[in-house]
Amino acid sequence: MESRRQKKIAELIKEEMGAFLQKEGANYYGNKFVTVTNVSITPDLQECKIFISVWHETEPQKVADSLNRHAGDIRRRFGNIMRQSLRIIPHISFHIDDSLDTVFKLEQIFKDINDKNNS
Repeated sequence: MESRRQKKIAELIKEEMGAFLQKEGANYYGNKFVTVTNVSITPDLQECKIFISVWHETEPQKVADSLNRHAGDIRRRFGNIMRQSLRIIPHISFHIDDSLDTVFKLEQIFKDINDKNNS
């Protein structure tokens, strides 16, 4: 279970990383629409998993791999932005959040079932 401090810092990182990727993301992954969906941080605040969603991309893992290759540079630049808010900038890793894909698949299944019942 996350502490109140972990939740607060995770939410702060989520908001600021989202803004950072909007401004600077094209330098790392090109012209793609990337959204930060969730952030998980360890109790010691040293490691941070950032979950992203990539819209209209057939291979979203390539975007996450690109971000992970540049994680050191992103951490340094993000640390300059967050210097006033965080004492320690955690090590970051990017992961694909496929929960939206699951929701879309379930909606399609329910729609198909509903269409069969109405026919």
